[in-house]
Amino acid sequence: MTSGLPRYRNLEAPARFAARWREQAACCGTDLDVFFPERGESAGPARQVCAACQVRKPCLEYALSNRITSGIWGGLTERERRPLQSAWVQEAQRDRDRAVLAAGAAGYTTAAIGRSFGLSRTSVTRIVHQGGHPGLDGAEPQVSPVNDGKGEHGRGGP
Repeated sequence: MTSGLPRYRNLEAPARFAARWREQAACCGTDLDVFFPERGESAGPARQVCAACQVRKPCLEYALSNRITSGIWGGLTERERRPLQSAWVQEAQRDRDRAVLAAGAAGYTTAAIGRSFGLSRTSVTRIVHQGGHPGLDGAEPQVSPVNDGKGEHGRGGP
């Protein structure tokens, strides 16, 4: 049953399609030094090229997904991309977590899901419990015992 679970894929288009947006980019054929200004140099010339570009979004997504930390991508500098990187990573993790939950709901075991997503069983279990779903291996979720007034470890007191 585990052989049918597809490997998790990044939200990015496969590499064989990556060149398509580059071919349509306004910067195609432009001197690359414009997009990698030295410290203290203006990013203005690169921004002017990017302003007229029809593929700014795929360019920016490429830089974020590949964690490119230098240059102008999608019209943004590294400093401007930094907060987006964090948001992009968080969204990718949410997408992964939804896929893990869906695989669990489809009946895959914790071990199979972990192998498919490159996660430990503990990580899969954490995702499932945070998602409010019962355990994937068919076990009932651990429920804390009801406080019978004796306190922790059977001792008296609050």
